[in-house]
Amino acid sequence: MVEELESVRSHITILDHLLICRLCTHDKFIPYLTVSNVEEPGVGVLSIGYSAVCDRCGCVTEFGDPSHPSEDGMDYIWALKQTILQ
Repeated sequence: MVEELESVRSHITILDHLLICRLCTHDKFIPYLTVSNVEEPGVGVLSIGYSAVCDRCGCVTEFGDPSHPSEDGMDYIWALKQTILQ
C-alpha cells in the first residue's frame, strides 16, 4: 500500500477494487494529487484528493483516500495500492 500515489502510468486499487474507466472500461491511469479550497472565499480550508487520467481516452476520475485506523486503533488500513506499469 502507498501513502502517496506517483504520477506515472499505473493500475490503481482502492480497497482491493481495481479502478476502471467509466467511459472506455480501461484500467490504466496516471494519478495526480488534487488540492482544492472548500471554503471559497473562506479561511483557506483545503481538501486533498486524487484525479486519475485514463491512459486510453483521457477521462478523469476523482477519488479520495479512504485509508483509516482499524476499529481497535492498533493497525492502520491502507486503502490505496499502486502498481506501476512500464
